[in-house]
Amino acid sequence: MLKRFVIQLVLLISISSLIAFLLHSLGVSLLIGFLSGLFLQFVGYNAFYSALDAYLAIKNKALENERIKEFSYQGLQVACPCYKKHIDFVPVRLNTSNYYKCGECKKNVSIIIAAETAITTEPIVNTDLPTVNQKLIEGVISNANS
Repeated sequence: MLKRFVIQLVLLISISSLIAFLLHSLGVSLLIGFLSGLFLQFVGYNAFYSALDAYLAIKNKALENERIKEFSYQGLQVACPCYKKHIDFVPVRLNTSNYYKCGECKKNVSIIIAAETAITTEPIVNTDLPTVNQKLIEGVISNANS
């Protein structure tokens, strides 16, 4: 840690000295050139890291939007069991325990996934309904006549 600090300090002084000698060859005082070099390095450092922070913030926002999109495929809208009944959208995985922190009451809430089964049915598709109705009517009439 100290070694890194010393290296950065040596680089700062070296670059400022180089700028001071270049400006001195143009007729500027060494002290003014050295201070100008320090100032330019700090301004450049801040500009670079401000641009880098903005770039990373944009990338993080894009990743967050992608995560939200993926959560919509594997998530549930659940209500907190507290009296406030705050509704949150939380990701759900079937191979782990599912829990989240309520956005309203700040308590940890477990999600219990209950499976239900149902028999699937086939829809009745019969285009011959008039003939079926006709046969039923004929059967009722024939039974009434007997």
